[in-house]
Amino acid sequence: MKNINYDLIKTLHSKLDNMWRIEKYYLEDANKAKCHSVPAWGKILEDEKKHVDMLKKEIEMRIKAGIFD
Repeated sequence: MKNINYDLIKTLHSKLDNMWRIEKYYLEDANKAKCHSVPAWGKILEDEKKHVDMLKKEIEMRIKAGIFD
């Protein structure tokens, strides 16, 4: 696999893992603690979702162009 394709997959995996952790643990912990960081975690989650969408589109484009190898 070419480095660029690996980089895209690796970054996508990291972003998805971040999203899962924020949804599963970080937001819940902040809510339980009645912490002022709840909105910040929500914004970070929103940003991660945008990044995931960008990465998915890039990977899809490379697959369709036949350069995802």
